[in-house]
Amino acid sequence: MKMITKKKFLVALTAGFIFVSCSSDEETLSGTESDLNAVSATASINSIPQNIEGNLSWNLPGKTSHEFKNNFNVVVPSECGDTPFRSVISFYNNALIGGFLGSWDGNPDAIGVILDDYFIINQIAAFDNINTDTFGANGEYTHYVKNRVRSLEKFWDMPNLISVRGQHTSTLEDLNVLRYVYENYSSAPPEVIDYLLGIAENFNTTSDQIPENPLYASDGFATFGGIIVVGDGIVSMLAETGLDAKVVWSGILAHEWGHQIQFQNFGNWEYPVPAFNNTPESTRMTELEADFLTAYYLTHKRGGTYNWKRVEDVLASFFNIGDCGFESPGHHGTPNQRLEAARQGYLFASNQKKKGQIATAQSVHDAFLSKLDGIVGGSDAADNAGNLH
Repeated sequence: MKMITKKKFLVALTAGFIFVSCSSDEETLSGTESDLNAVSATASINSIPQNIEGNLSWNLPGKTSHEFKNNFNVVVPSECGDTPFRSVISFYNNALIGGFLGSWDGNPDAIGVILDDYFIINQIAAFDNINTDTFGANGEYTHYVKNRVRSLEKFWDMPNLISVRGQHTSTLEDLNVLRYVYENYSSAPPEVIDYLLGIAENFNTTSDQIPENPLYASDGFATFGGIIVVGDGIVSMLAETGLDAKVVWSGILAHEWGHQIQFQNFGNWEYPVPAFNNTPESTRMTELEADFLTAYYLTHKRGGTYNWKRVEDVLASFFNIGDCGFESPGHHGTPNQRLEAARQGYLFASNQKKKGQIATAQSVHDAFLSKLDGIVGGSDAADNAGNLH
């Protein structure tokens, strides 16, 4: 789950991975070895600064999912390693940079537009319900997603409370959308907006990666306002690791729905540490609970009705998105912790005495808390998974 706020994208050119930060700390384009004003269109990757900052100050009133406190506690590191998802992200990150360089004329302002503003614009567009009523690049998963949403509404007794929206790279092809976002969410005067749109039109016309690259539609988040956004890009990239795309859609939707359940009970549910407190320990706790809620729903006879083999695919998708950022306030848990949280959710569903009975959200929450120490304490879900029936 990500909060909606001003984002800063660090294009890690040496590592080949895009990291997202919700920090509002100011950084500049200075301090690089090259003078960007003198860089030609054939510049090397090293000519682009690693800390990419957009050209504008974004005004996003009311666009935060919660008012977080800045209290950076550190969670205890546990086993954490590389995952197949990282190599997929690396491939598309490198492709995006290559596509940028291939169309770049050396104008330093283009860096902020293409490698920062585009990501923010597409997130705002999804939040504002622009081009969001289909799912899949060609709408191919729209029927499936809408059926899954109806199932989630019925299972958790939450009818008509959540708006699920799709995010697409094609949105960035529409200069009218870009203009709308610049005019309504930035401080840029009309002449500057026209200038920035000229940059966008050039790249959209000449590059095979801009805006087609799936990283531009890789959001997956829930907000306290009852909105869930899932981008085509995050689904397609996870599917490239060998997962069934429909399983990925189900897993992400169920996970973000888990956050909506947390939001509905915010202030009432008790936790060992404050929920949504923007600390590594707090974020990890709420993310792992969302994984637990996901597996409970997907494996329940009146929920997703997945058998164990299908559940393993869902668990694998969470394993792939685990991270090692132990000191980051956005830490979601390690791959093994996420795998174990989902496994425990599956066990809770399968061990219910009355098969087919749906536990209350409070009961599922209590069950998660009873397992949290074991989940965080390094239980090896990869080893345990083979013992399930």
